[in-house]
This record gives sequence, structure tokens and C-alpha cells, in this order.
Amino acid sequence: MSQNTEPTNTVCEKTQRLLQGSLKHARGAALALALVPLAAVAVTAVSETACPSAGICGIVFSDTNANGVQDAGELPVEGATVSVVGASCPDPINPGPGDLCPVATDSSGFYYFPVRPGTYEISVQIPNDTQPSPSNVGSDTFDSDGVSDGKGNSVATVTLTPDSATSSTTDFGFSTSGFTNPGTGTPGYWKNHPEAWPVQEITIGGVTYTKAAALDLLGRTSKDKTVTMFSSLVPAILNTWIGNDSSCVSSTITLAQDWMLKYGPVGSNVAASSYAWKLGEPLHRTMDNYNNGMLCAPNRE
Repeated sequence: MSQNTEPTNTVCEKTQRLLQGSLKHARGAALALALVPLAAVAVTAVSETACPSAGICGIVFSDTNANGVQDAGELPVEGATVSVVGASCPDPINPGPGDLCPVATDSSGFYYFPVRPGTYEISVQIPNDTQPSPSNVGSDTFDSDGVSDGKGNSVATVTLTPDSATSSTTDFGFSTSGFTNPGTGTPGYWKNHPEAWPVQEITIGGVTYTKAAALDLLGRTSKDKTVTMFSSLVPAILNTWIGNDSSCVSSTITLAQDWMLKYGPVGSNVAASSYAWKLGEPLHRTMDNYNNGMLCAPNRE
């Protein structure tokens, strides 16, 4: 066996050229590593995965150093929920505006939507304890493309044309949020654990309630949607105050406070069929998901 004396840095450069060139769309780096000397084995290359056919695909990855790029050694995120707006289910080949078609990423962090030419929004639910990486900071092959929508998702817009019917570079990176994340509590949790409240009063829609008054309202069952909004807004605020990640819900909390200011206070008898609740219900649902640990912070154990 002849001994390879080629410098390691030259080998690494060749590896990168392979990955950026003819091997750019190989599934993982195994083939590339098989073509270079063993001296380069320590270099864990990152490559883009090709779509099986026309459509949109990409990778969801853990951005350990939060630089917006999938560097060597940074792992994929398996089981991330990815949706596409503008494609109908279960037949994404026949687009229908406004529909969601969720899939889960595989063990390689890979997702794929076989959609026709058109403009689509790809949305990834932000995994617990993470935040979206900086977007579009480098080569589109390796960088993260998503930005937070303020509702618990990282989103990116992709346009396919008849001449360019495939996009395989829409990737999503997530880094540690930096929050302590003790866990979110539901309305029931905060009602049954008054000792956990970090404050003795709370202001909702411009009205200040004592903890005792707020606890009483959290225990009510009513068709009045100001009560419903109160029951999701108070826990959401308390959950952020105790150190949970608020990035996916802060704008919703602000809008919910404005809603209560306009249609409240509690007891104003807003009906479920009203225009006011048509505006308010999406806010309530987002906060309810957050309180149940379904967005950017985990639920309390």
C-alpha cells in the first residue's frame, strides 16, 4: 500500500470542492468521505440533500454555535414539524391556497413537498428550548433561511418556476434560546398553584386585577369570550415572567392586551359568533398552545 503524503489542508479543500460541486446533492457526506484519503476523516462535511423529484425540500438542523450555518458536526433535527402554505392535502400536486400540509423531518432532518411551480411559505414549528438561527448569512447551500413569525414558527418563502421547478436549499437552523425555561403552566396550573405566582396583581386590557380576583376569573366557565381570552392571556404572561422563552408569543400577548382593551374588560359578554371573537380567537389559540408547551417553551413536568 502506498503512503499518501498529500497535505491535510489540500485534502480538505478538495473535499469541500467535491461537496460544493458534483456531490452537492449527495445524501449526507458518506460518498465524499469515501473518495478522499483517511487523513481527512476528521473533517465531517455537510451537504445538501436533493429532492426526490420536482418540489421543495431542505434540512432542519441544530445550529450549535448560532452562526446561521450548518457547520461540520452540527446534527439534524429529527421529527420537526414542517408545513407548506399554498399546497393542499393529501394531494400537494394540486395546490390550494391557504392549506397546511404538515410533515415530520426524518432522521437526516430532511423534509420534502412535491409541489408544482408557484410561491409557497415553508413553516417549521420552533422546537422547545430553541430559537431560529440568523437567516441568509452565507452560502444558500448551508445557511438557515427561516425567520420567526412571532407565532412559534420559523418561515421562509420559496418560488418555483417552470424553468426552475425544484428548490433543495431552504434550510432551517435552530440554536439554544438562552432562556431558563422552567416550563409553562396551563390556566389550571396557575389556578391551583397561587404560591407560584411571581406577582400579587396583574393588568389585563388596562384593568388591574388582584391575584385573588384573577384566580377567581381563571376558575370560571362562561360563554363570554372575554373570560376565554383572560384565561389564556394571564397564564401566558405569568409563564413569560417566570423565565420561559417568550419569542413565539410576545407579539400575540401584545395583540391580546389590545383586544381586551377594545372589547373588554372581563364580563363584557363578547359572543363566540361576533366579529370581535373572529379577531380574538387566533390569539387565544396561540397562547393556549404556548401555555400547553407546544411552542417555544416546554410544559411544566
